Amino acid sequence: MPYPTGTNFQPSSPYRLSWTLVPQTTTLKLSNHKTKSMYSSLSPAIPIFYILMFIAIGLDVYLALAILARSGVSLALVIGSIIADLFLAICPFLFEGFWVKDWNHVVVENDIFRKELECMTKKKGEDDDDFNRRKATILTASIPQLKSYQRNGKILRWFLILCIFALAAWKIYTFNKVIPPGISIFSTVNGKIVITFSLLCAIFHILGSEKAVAHLRFYLISKPEFKKFLRTHDGAKPIYQRSTIPFVGNYLDVESQSKNVKIVNIGDLTFLDYNPVIWDNEIQEVINKTPDENAKRGIAIACKETQIV
Repeated sequence: MPYPTGTNFQPSSPYRLSWTLVPQTTTLKLSNHKTKSMYSSLSPAIPIFYILMFIAIGLDVYLALAILARSGVSLALVIGSIIADLFLAICPFLFEGFWVKDWNHVVVENDIFRKELECMTKKKGEDDDDFNRRKATILTASIPQLKSYQRNGKILRWFLILCIFALAAWKIYTFNKVIPPGISIFSTVNGKIVITFSLLCAIFHILGSEKAVAHLRFYLISKPEFKKFLRTHDGAKPIYQRSTIPFVGNYLDVESQSKNVKIVNIGDLTFLDYNPVIWDNEIQEVINKTPDENAKRGIAIACKETQIV
């Protein structure tokens, strides 16, 4: 768990950004739409991603130094291939976490989820014409822009996957060039090892390395930050932030089990009280306690607006 819910801990922006890129457990579902969680408990499969990454690196090192270099391939090239494999595998994380943050696939998916729910829900005091105009703006401007970010991120990922397999093919081709003429790469033990290890290295890097490095960065940010909070925290009770829920619906006064999220009705107004980061499992919990479909969507939209900053 990133940190215990119900505390007054306020993660920094780097903490929250790195958290979104780590594999998590919750999928938020509502009105036939669903999205990955931005903030929830971490996936129990994370150790597997580390294992896959280390196996891939181990295969790459063995292949490069024990076979390719000894067969006459330039040492600089084989070392470069090891570095290139790892770099290509973690490149999507570098893009989304450092270079082009608008392409963060989790944030983009959640923003599309929010916008799609807004297209289904009227605001209080909004007539049909106003609703249709707002819906048209979302459908023709906001969502296409977000989907272009999503599409660019997917194109980048597929391009890098092709590059990783191209590098695997280069290793096979390079070894095939240095074996004696007339001998098939498929008939030698080392040839079979080169083919098998090159492909396994590519597959394991694709499956595990990005996720493992994303978790490693999150761990390096989150542990010292939360420890500092524990050292300096004075035991004061959490201070709730408040935002208005402007969408129509029959809202009930409900709260999540951890009491990090509360829906409060005061007169004709409905408010979202939260402290200070809303977890996605808390959103699902409050939604499940709310019977009205419009209110469910209004709560989800308001919660997502606090998450997407």
